[in-house]
Amino acid sequence: MDSDRITGAGQELGGKVQQRVGEWTGDAGTQAQGLADQAAGAARSVYGQAKDQVRDAVRGLADAAPDSIDQARETGRDYYRRADRAVARQVGDHHLAALLMAGAIGYVFGWLLHNRR
Repeated sequence: MDSDRITGAGQELGGKVQQRVGEWTGDAGTQAQGLADQAAGAARSVYGQAKDQVRDAVRGLADAAPDSIDQARETGRDYYRRADRAVARQVGDHHLAALLMAGAIGYVFGWLLHNRR
C-alpha cells in the first residue's frame, strides 16, 4: 500500500473531525477547512491508489517478460532453422548460381572497400 493512500485517508479523517467540530461550535471557517482537508485527503488517497495500480501493472509486466522473451527466442530460432534449411536446399540445387552470387557479393564488397579511401 502506498504511503499517499495512508496519508490521504488520515487527512480525510482529520477533515471530517474538523468539519464536525466546526458544526458543533458553529464556526463556519473550521467547517470549510474541514471540507477542504477532506477533499485534499480524498485526492491524495486516489493518487496513492493510482500509484499502487501502476506499480502492480509494472510488476505484472516484469513477471510476464521472461516468458515472452523465451517465446520470442524460440520463435527466432525456429525462423533461423527454416531459413538455414531453405538456403541449404537452394545452394544444393543451384550450386553454380550460388557460387556466382557469392563471387559477385565478394567483388562488390571489395570494390566498396577499395574505393572508400
